[in-house]
Amino acid sequence: MKSITCVGIDASKDRLDVLIDRPQKRRLSYSNDKRGIALLKVELGGGQYIVAIEASGRYEALVRHELEAAGHQVKLQNPRQVRRLAEGMGTQAKTDLIDAQILVRTAELCGINEPRTKERELLGDVSGAIECLKLERSGHLKRIQVPGYAPEAAKALRRVAGALEREIAKLEAEFVRLVKASSLAERFTLAQTVPCVGPNLARIAVCELPQDLEKWSIRQLSCYAGVAGLDDQSGKKNLPPRVPKHKNVHLKAALYMPAMGLIMRHAWAKSTYSRLRTRGLTHQQAIVAIMHKLLFHLVAVLKRGSAWEAEPPKRD
Repeated sequence: MKSITCVGIDASKDRLDVLIDRPQKRRLSYSNDKRGIALLKVELGGGQYIVAIEASGRYEALVRHELEAAGHQVKLQNPRQVRRLAEGMGTQAKTDLIDAQILVRTAELCGINEPRTKERELLGDVSGAIECLKLERSGHLKRIQVPGYAPEAAKALRRVAGALEREIAKLEAEFVRLVKASSLAERFTLAQTVPCVGPNLARIAVCELPQDLEKWSIRQLSCYAGVAGLDDQSGKKNLPPRVPKHKNVHLKAALYMPAMGLIMRHAWAKSTYSRLRTRGLTHQQAIVAIMHKLLFHLVAVLKRGSAWEAEPPKRD
């Protein structure tokens, strides 16, 4: 069998659309399960191949792990970056097969996303389920606050919200058990030494922050979390920095309430918030600045690998 330069795989819930970059390209389709992936591995055979897979909400996880175990080099690609490159190359249409073709063509151009280990994926699944149930519970409680809402419906939704609350508590306890038995136990403990960081933000930080923090600057992590402005300047246009649209919504949301706690309990945060509001910034703009500082403290502790220490008092 001839050597394969690159393989592009577009993964969906039920199917893998595959393009193999041979002299005569092969377009194949397999089921997204162990049986289908086994057939794909037989087709690939031996050799050192670059396999480009688009991240698609965990649908790509099984095939990624199986191909990595088979010795192939797997590159997990950011779907937004791949789409923009496709448009830049003149490809406007979008189908699963076209996506696989673009993955082959851009495999060496796109930056490599750091794939999560199976351990982090497991913890991420539990954390994601907690957030999903919290969102559902919040929606039910908001709905029953509508003036004139039917009492019978409100009673039913309160029962559902109570059941969701119990399931959330069970999952949170299960997460603590799992994380303490994992290699991320120290990170979970250290995060909670930072002022106003509780189990909720520590859980999100463990699951959402990159595994190797040393490769990331605080500026990069702030943009990733959506708490740092991006410059918006061109020619005579010089607009205020804008918050990126594409961000980790879980991490940003988890930073909000601890930042509010800092404003209420710590003088530096209260004075910073007041100064920014006095300058004309909105509440949202000012609180993002506190969230940025909180993220800075959190990352510093995790990078250093030791518990939080308050800054020494300044000399007069």
